[in-house]
Amino acid sequence: FGGLDIIVNSAAIHPYGTAVSTDFDTWNQTMSVNVGSIYLTAHFGIPEMIKRGGGAIVNVASVQGFACQQNVAAYATTKGAIHTLTRSLALDYARSGIRVNSVSPGSIRSPILEKAARGENGTDADVEAAYRRFGEAHPIGRIGEPEEVAELIAFLCSSKAGFCTGADYKIDGGLTAGIGVK
Repeated sequence: FGGLDIIVNSAAIHPYGTAVSTDFDTWNQTMSVNVGSIYLTAHFGIPEMIKRGGGAIVNVASVQGFACQQNVAAYATTKGAIHTLTRSLALDYARSGIRVNSVSPGSIRSPILEKAARGENGTDADVEAAYRRFGEAHPIGRIGEPEEVAELIAFLCSSKAGFCTGADYKIDGGLTAGIGVK
């Protein structure tokens, strides 16, 4: 390898629970995985990017960082923290040629969404039916595919996004465009 040009932070765990029902160990683990991992890649990766004259960082957040569901206190908190950390890194390292952005997916076909589709007890067998229900909550009428998120991330890492930094890009099928009242 010639050096570090791109970092994509996509690690996440998604425990269910309120601020009262989530134990402190789970809270800390969620913060460590979802936010601490981004800190660590920035802490060790940015100096290498500076040596090369810049780079691009994309942090995967979530629409839950803007408007969350019930019973996801730790997860939603971390996703809001990712938005703030993204802006902070963008401001601190823009003059070093490092662009930092985040993407906030809505419901995307993934292991986390499959867990939600199966329910907290993990027994609901009709995952595809749950995906259709989740998709109906999005104005576009379906859930997203991982490839759609990957294409947005690839764009943000490319020179075509050279003037983009410190921003969040929602890829949520219009979910956060409205208030959801029909």
